[in-house]
Amino acid sequence: MPEPGILHLLRHGGEPLLDDILAGRGLRKIALRLALAMTLGAALYGAVFGSWHGPRLALYVAVKFPLVMFATTALTLLFSWIAARFLGLPLRLAQAAVLTLLALTVASLVLAALAPVAGLFVFCSPRPTPEARTAHNVLYLMHTFLVGTAGFAGTRALRRALGRLAVPKATVRAAYAIWVFAFAFVGGEIAWALRPFVGSVYAPVAFLREKPLDGNVYEFIFTDVLPQIGRSLDQSFD
Repeated sequence: MPEPGILHLLRHGGEPLLDDILAGRGLRKIALRLALAMTLGAALYGAVFGSWHGPRLALYVAVKFPLVMFATTALTLLFSWIAARFLGLPLRLAQAAVLTLLALTVASLVLAALAPVAGLFVFCSPRPTPEARTAHNVLYLMHTFLVGTAGFAGTRALRRALGRLAVPKATVRAAYAIWVFAFAFVGGEIAWALRPFVGSVYAPVAFLREKPLDGNVYEFIFTDVLPQIGRSLDQSFD
């Protein structure tokens, strides 16, 4: 019989998959399957992410969004593993790598499932012109919310895996919090550096923007996106 795929293994909490990871069985094969599923899921949602600006940006983001996932995996892995070992979790580096991939793969698959919903919002939005800045910011916030929600869903798979280890619950909670913080901080900054994803209503479509390291995603949301949406709402009620 053919071996079950990742989608099959993830059903019902993915218990057989977690058993194999925590036992250290077939980690390379599992990692390859997870990486493929993560790439396909992130690419699908990435195409929807960038489609507001047309097929060119959709193609760019279908490439860039999987890169965000892989870069997040690479840049958080060593820190997360060292933190886990420091807290007393009996995980090898290879197991930590597969668990990181597992969390981001689940997030990518959740986003792929949400792609039709996001696509409907994109389809119903006005075309990207300077007058559509509010639509741009609303779409940006919507995608940010969906990505954050999917990321949380992905970390729940990680939480289930850590909870199966023979360590105190307080240790599991501490390790889980550290891993989630690393995902959120590093993933957000990588996504910021690799933008645009939604595109700009003022600048032409580009794979990367000039000075990609200027600013950060949190500053942009709280000093640009939210205030502009608030002003638009105030004007609509005047």
